[in-house]
Amino acid sequence: MEMHQVRYFLAAARLLNFTRAAIECHVSQPSLTKAIQKLEDEFGAPLFRRERARTHLTEVGKAMLPHLERSFEAAEAAKQMARSMGRAEIAPLALGVARTVEHGALERVLGELGGSLAGLELALSSGSSTELIELAMAGSLDLIIIEMPHEAPERLDCWPLFVDAWCVVTRGDHRFAAAPPGDPAVLEDEAWIDLAGDGCARLARIAGKAGAAIVVRHQAQGAAQLRQMVLAGLGCGWMPRNLAAPPLVPVPLAFGETESAVVLASVAGRRRSVAADAFLRAARTQDWTMSVPA
Repeated sequence: MEMHQVRYFLAAARLLNFTRAAIECHVSQPSLTKAIQKLEDEFGAPLFRRERARTHLTEVGKAMLPHLERSFEAAEAAKQMARSMGRAEIAPLALGVARTVEHGALERVLGELGGSLAGLELALSSGSSTELIELAMAGSLDLIIIEMPHEAPERLDCWPLFVDAWCVVTRGDHRFAAAPPGDPAVLEDEAWIDLAGDGCARLARIAGKAGAAIVVRHQAQGAAQLRQMVLAGLGCGWMPRNLAAPPLVPVPLAFGETESAVVLASVAGRRRSVAADAFLRAARTQDWTMSVPA
């Protein structure tokens, strides 16, 4: 069925007069009658019963009326939303930020975006970098801010933001606090707490290149959880240095590549929305290289 047929039917059902319905819909009566007849052919039953000067809805017409009213209202709402989005009156943005990423520049970008786009509708998600990449590839996220993965999909466009320096975090009474690990083999004797599915994979690669293997025993979904678990004595953590707030003790490694690039990314070739373009422009004008305390 077509929406103009539904509109003609609703006018005729409300006015119970084809002539007045045609005038209201700004069409000729034969055009309105023909459109309703096509609707009846599609349903396989008459919608109106016409008795001389009087018109009534049939039982089928009465049954179809609420369904067609909802369909017409939904279609009108969709058209209005599309027009509003075209004028940027509604500007949705689905943004994913990795749990390992915390930076004051993000707050500034969001503040600038909210001030410039009155219709901004932000949906902010968090997860591991791998999870966010999968959501972006599936079309669920417009933009993602992630730790650059070891193996990124070719279809990912990336814009560098800043570099995170990662470190071991322990309690003040742990042996690493007094003597930072200089030999990869000492990492094997510890129970490790993974941060958001990102941290320990990188540490495992560093250890593996030096011929050692780490044991990941616990999982933390955020920096606050990791701090609690380390302070409870459950093991050592591996996290960005700027998130290692007291009373945690940050311990640098004397070996391996401990820095990780943080990037803003989107799926290559996919058309970006008004809000996504505005966020990208605002993010690229910010100075993300300034370190931000946790």
